[in-house]
Amino acid sequence: MTTYYKSYRKGMIKVAIAYPSSIRVALQSLSVHIIRKLLSEYPNVYADFVFIGNNGQSITRSLKDFDVVIFSVHYELDYPRILKMMEISGINPYSSQRGINDPLIVMGGPTLIANPEPMAPFADIILIGDAEVLIPKFMEHYMEYGKDIEEYVNLTGFYIPSLGKHIVSKAFVKDLSYSIKLIHDTAIELGLSNVKSVFSHSAILEVMRGCPRGCLFCMEGFIGRPVRYANINSIKNIVLRDANKDKKIINGVSLMGLSVTDHPGFKDLMDFLVNNLGLSVSVPSLRVDSLDEDTIKLIVRGGQKVLTIAPESSERLRRALGKGFSDDDIASIVISAMNAGIDHMKLYFMVGLPGETNDDVESIINLLLRLKRLGIKYSLSVNPWIPKPHTPLQWLPMASDDVINSRVKVLEDLRTYIEFSTYNILDAKIQALLSLGDRDVGDLVFEASLTGLDRGSWRRLLRKYENLLNKYVYSWKPLNSELPWSHIRIPGIEEQSLKVLLLRYLKEVNISISIN
Repeated sequence: MTTYYKSYRKGMIKVAIAYPSSIRVALQSLSVHIIRKLLSEYPNVYADFVFIGNNGQSITRSLKDFDVVIFSVHYELDYPRILKMMEISGINPYSSQRGINDPLIVMGGPTLIANPEPMAPFADIILIGDAEVLIPKFMEHYMEYGKDIEEYVNLTGFYIPSLGKHIVSKAFVKDLSYSIKLIHDTAIELGLSNVKSVFSHSAILEVMRGCPRGCLFCMEGFIGRPVRYANINSIKNIVLRDANKDKKIINGVSLMGLSVTDHPGFKDLMDFLVNNLGLSVSVPSLRVDSLDEDTIKLIVRGGQKVLTIAPESSERLRRALGKGFSDDDIASIVISAMNAGIDHMKLYFMVGLPGETNDDVESIINLLLRLKRLGIKYSLSVNPWIPKPHTPLQWLPMASDDVINSRVKVLEDLRTYIEFSTYNILDAKIQALLSLGDRDVGDLVFEASLTGLDRGSWRRLLRKYENLLNKYVYSWKPLNSELPWSHIRIPGIEEQSLKVLLLRYLKEVNISISIN
């Protein structure tokens, strides 16, 4: 492994890797370090990080100092902060009003893959797909064509908003062999440099990309397609390389993926990491129907005492959403988990789902009371359902504040948990609007960037732009109309197949309203 830090020399292309948050938060994001590592492969490229200052009103370095600015974007509510970073640097946020002396503004990340339109007025190029493919392709073209953005339009995964909406297919890594090494090496280097990561261990192993399950609400599962599994032997070899050098390099392993237990080699990998190498292993949220006693025992043997599952809702809605496990299945897993040594569960639920009734909430209450009687301690997270692009539920409206707040309160008042959390309803509405909107939402993003981004400012803006909320968040979208993101094509996802899944859902939850 080699370091990817490089000193500036005259004549080098200067690239800013910008993250719209504070240093403390930004450096925990693996994405910015991976981008820097990819850029380090080019001898004539100098890359440096730019973050927001701790006061929220400054940045660590002016973006104007760079030829190219790459924004790594993971959260819709960060959109105004991107514009604020440009404004602080003396760069006009609107791409149409920037000149040749301004840096080229490039953006990418999962929320923009799903729907780039709210940020389309501000970006010169939006990257749709995996960084390992797109960053090298961008640099190669920049070295030849510079800021002549029309030269990028025919590249897979490159969206040029100033040329109008045009069909863009996601660019993706077909073989994860290089990617898993890139992520692992980057994480190890962070660990050695004492940069704190959001992951619990220094070694990070990406087991898979995408998800085979297709839960109807899950944007990450759909935009992550096609589903790709990492080769287990490749993973083992990477871990062995560092574990054999010096055990101190690896303090444990975090597995990364949307549904890691769906990997055909998951048990083999866990057995190798836990029993052969004696490493501690952290796993993300797991599907109930992918767990069995052997899997739970391996997880516990890997040192994990907390098991995270997402029942989401009642049995009825769970089945309609694509999660076919029952309350009995959940209770059985809880018993197996306690017997294996798990002492704490984390449970995630959604409220405000289309077709949800009071009976569904009552069903959740009965499940929580049942788990409490079994003697398991659990943290409870209850969050609003937020409609998202590229999912079968993208045509449906978000529930009202009153519905969401009343249902969150009922579950919070139950007091069966040791800890309770919920996602703020105001933030949920903003996220929904920035997820579902078209370019007209850019006006809201711009105005928000001129405020302190406190909740009072957001409330005033949502009152001013109530028409956009009603248009995008609280409306039933006609099935025969274009959606703001219809020009973004994800391999393996056709709008027609999403419509079929939607209609099946509506039938199962007894919604008969016509949305054609």
